[in-house]
Amino acid sequence: MLKRENDSTRFTPDFNDMLKIVILNSLGFFFIGFLVPIIARYSMVATAIQISLIVSFQVLGRTVSGTLTGFLTDRATSRKKLVLIGSIGRGISYFIIYTAIILNSLILLGIGTFILGFMAGVFWVPFNTLVAEKSNKDNRSEAYGKKNSANAIGQMIGGVIGFILLMILSFFTSNPFLIYASIPMFGIANFYAGFKFNREVDESIKFDDPSGNLTNPLIKKNKEKHPKFAGPIILGSFFLMSVLFLSNINGSIAKPFLNIYAIEYIESNVQLVTWAYLPAGIVATLLAPKLGIIVDKFRPALGITITSLLGAMVTWLLVNAANIWVFSFLLLIDMTIMIASGLIFQNLLSRISLKNRGKILGSGEFFQFLGSVIGPILGGVVWDFYGPSYPFIISIFVELSLIPLYLVVVYYLIPNLAETYSIENEKKSSEN
Repeated sequence: MLKRENDSTRFTPDFNDMLKIVILNSLGFFFIGFLVPIIARYSMVATAIQISLIVSFQVLGRTVSGTLTGFLTDRATSRKKLVLIGSIGRGISYFIIYTAIILNSLILLGIGTFILGFMAGVFWVPFNTLVAEKSNKDNRSEAYGKKNSANAIGQMIGGVIGFILLMILSFFTSNPFLIYASIPMFGIANFYAGFKFNREVDESIKFDDPSGNLTNPLIKKNKEKHPKFAGPIILGSFFLMSVLFLSNINGSIAKPFLNIYAIEYIESNVQLVTWAYLPAGIVATLLAPKLGIIVDKFRPALGITITSLLGAMVTWLLVNAANIWVFSFLLLIDMTIMIASGLIFQNLLSRISLKNRGKILGSGEFFQFLGSVIGPILGGVVWDFYGPSYPFIISIFVELSLIPLYLVVVYYLIPNLAETYSIENEKKSSEN
């Protein structure tokens, strides 16, 4: 995906080089995300509520740091310094999680995941701002899709390394110090990636106009008019944040329990579940650039309506799956739909204001991850008290509720964006 030929009408010349560094930051993401709930459940004897709290601690950390980093991103003289701090912090969190696994400490595991989430916010807000600044507004979903694809390549490489080392070493020893040795390796990769990013990325190179010209902010100011935060924008932004909040409740309410559900109700072989679960997350994210190209061609209201309806239907099929490979296939479709929906939202957030782009992206992350804090806790409660299928059932109703809310966003917000959608401009031109 990253080797696709550069196009000066879509991205800056250094855009793909910037994304390649992120691969190193992403090596441990899938491995840790898959492993933590299982270790908490079967080694630390955690309940579903306790597992949901650990997952929520990670998201809570990102919720706390997201808004704060949004303000820092707009005011900082160097955004790549924030990316460096986030990389170092993420690396340290891997060592804390590794120590928690060795000591079999549920509390330390929660602390490690909180720090991982907090530092992820410090990392991703300035990085997402740079992605927006180095891409054409008409290819913004594709730009974020390419970022997700780089993330997926890192996850795939790290997941394969982590699981192969775990399986090989498990034949010779049960010592967690050795079988989970890939975790500190991923921490070191984050340290290296942070310093490499800080040394090589030129944040003064920005995408300026559709003709592909670049601008240096020290020489030339962007002439595009910044919109004032008038009533329609404030009201539309409020509903957008509400949609982001509900969307992430939906996306996280069942996610921490997917692998546990598969192990306890579909296939008891953990290794088989691992290899069935791995392709869904990785392949779906690798498809992100192609999804971004498709999403850029649809009006946002149509895109959200389609993804919400399809997502609800696939979730219903997922909870009724009886075969692990059918479960894996449906999970792939479900995650693909979630990624497409996320690209629509991220694209829209990046267009609201140019001057306050960091604050808007940070505020968006706050509401997204606030929903992702509540989602796992709600899922854990209904799992323990009502049954394992209820997190999925609630997810269906939440997904359908997004459609009318997003139509309000379309009505109030989209006509007043700082960067308008070309498809909307084409529609207006054809009407005149």
